[in-house]
Amino acid sequence: MNDRIAEGRWKRMRGSAKEQWGKLTDSDLDPIAGKRDQLVGALQEKYGYAREQADKKIERRLRDDDQKHIALALRARRMDKRQSIGW
Repeated sequence: MNDRIAEGRWKRMRGSAKEQWGKLTDSDLDPIAGKRDQLVGALQEKYGYAREQADKKIERRLRDDDQKHIALALRARRMDKRQSIGW
């Protein structure tokens, strides 16, 4: 597992992390800055998760965010294609 969440992924995940884990505040998330082990620690502290449980929840959130990002990119590409052929 990567110790760091890539910058672009972190920016996307940060917003959804606040939605999913409402106990995490900006002051919790700012110093994390994509460091996975720190996010695991924050989830353990705020929610009482075991390390493995926190890690699985982060992995699931990353996967869901990636799938959402890909779907939005594909939709935008289809819209661009339609506009270029005059739909």
